[in-house]
Amino acid sequence: MNQLRGLFYLVLLSGLVVVNFWVQPVSAVAPEDLTVLLSDSRPSTVANWTITHDQEATAQLQAADTLVLTIPTGFAIGSVDQTDIDFKVASTDEVLQTGACGATDTVRYTIAGQVMTFDPCDSYTAEAAGSIIEIEIGLHALFTDTANAQITNHATPATYTVTSDTSDEDAKDALIAVVSGVTVSATVDESLTVAVNAVSAGAACDDNGGTPTEITTTATTVPFATVATEAFYNGCQRIDVDTNAAGGYTVTIAQTQLLTSGATTIAEGTCDGACNDTTLGGWETATNNGFGYCADDRAGNAGADAGIAAADQCDDTTPLYYTFFTDPTEPTVDFMFSSGPISGDQTNVSFHLSVPGDQSAGTYQNVVYYVATPTF
Repeated sequence: MNQLRGLFYLVLLSGLVVVNFWVQPVSAVAPEDLTVLLSDSRPSTVANWTITHDQEATAQLQAADTLVLTIPTGFAIGSVDQTDIDFKVASTDEVLQTGACGATDTVRYTIAGQVMTFDPCDSYTAEAAGSIIEIEIGLHALFTDTANAQITNHATPATYTVTSDTSDEDAKDALIAVVSGVTVSATVDESLTVAVNAVSAGAACDDNGGTPTEITTTATTVPFATVATEAFYNGCQRIDVDTNAAGGYTVTIAQTQLLTSGATTIAEGTCDGACNDTTLGGWETATNNGFGYCADDRAGNAGADAGIAAADQCDDTTPLYYTFFTDPTEPTVDFMFSSGPISGDQTNVSFHLSVPGDQSAGTYQNVVYYVATPTF
């Protein structure tokens, strides 16, 4: 699969939203698909890389074969080494080593400049033909060691080519975009537009968790202003997505830290005791403090909220909430998606806040970012 991912920024009084998405084109050559996913595509920023190489049905990585991965010039590999790379075939983590192969069931790898080479050794146990090869480079590569290095993005916003080549298949290219703007449209016959919109307090937001005080947002701010303790507040942003990607798209949401003022934070909470960043839970009691979100499909794809069923969305009588995902090495949930091309897909995200009575005075802030990923 070729994928696109974009980054756009939303500054909040309670939080700052950043959206990251990137672009890849369709290629007619084997293998079946090549996907390169960056956790952050801002210029000169470190990022986790996930490369998914979907082999053709007859292709099989086996002893004496090679897989050569070429990273574009200008992307600094730096101190990335064996501890920062996971190599999976058919979801099986293979043991990487840097010495002589010999009769071992391992994969030898070398890094020379911008080229990473993976060589299955003589006694390597090959997985089934057509298996998916996944290479993780960065902090999420945790199979045998604790990763501590990432690739640094190119300093210049532009589109760059990543190439994967195996012994059994032709080389395949995937494009990645280093993006510093808010909106991006794909080149030639591929397109993706993502926009954050203001939502007025009232019916347009429609968050039924407890009895919240609703605020009006703009396209760039969610101004909670001065809030009372032990009381719900909420403000909505509307996310609009248009894409002609054959496989549709997904949108996830995360934060870089808790809401913070100096050395003090607002705990994310557990809603009414059952929610976290990957598990939905009810939240009707304002004295159960925290900061989370619900989602509400407004237009376009009726199944736009993959992670939140229609009966559990913001406008339901008993909506369910997530807290914000914070750790970049853990999976997020798709709160918005489409399985095919879509125009005018709209979903509200309601930021839901309640602070405890003993919360220290101050202006609290964090960075929240959306990640939009199309599948071409």
